[in-house]
Amino acid sequence: MSEYLRNELGKMLDHYDEQRRAVLAREQKLKDDEARFLAQFLELRRSVVRPVFEAAAAMLGARGHEASIVEHEFSVDASSKVAEAAIALQIVPAGTAAAGRAERMRTLSIATRHYNKTVSINSGKPMEGAKNTYTLERLTEQLVEEEVVRFVGGIISG
Repeated sequence: MSEYLRNELGKMLDHYDEQRRAVLAREQKLKDDEARFLAQFLELRRSVVRPVFEAAAAMLGARGHEASIVEHEFSVDASSKVAEAAIALQIVPAGTAAAGRAERMRTLSIATRHYNKTVSINSGKPMEGAKNTYTLERLTEQLVEEEVVRFVGGIISG
């Protein structure tokens, strides 16, 4: 092999290797950021959201309403379909006939939006854009309590 070939190919391959390492580092950083976001949501779900939902469910149950809490973990299936991590408070108002329970069930959910590292709060109504989207830092006990009160108020009034 000539010195020229060794030097020129060596430079090109060194440059390629450097670019490839940069791409791999960016990909790893994205994966690490996503894992950190999901872990933080899991902790907030456990320490902030679930206790508020449990307190509300207990109060609702004491008044004859059915209330349950459902949680889902983030996942991606074989066809790359994403299921966001979420926690939901499901309520069936008191006095609902057995036949109408499924139709009368109302759900307040708090779910991740992993692609932009936010959470959305949805009460079964169409999303209203950024109005229902929050950073993890804004997902406080007070915010969750306010959303629960607004949600239950909507069920009771209508």
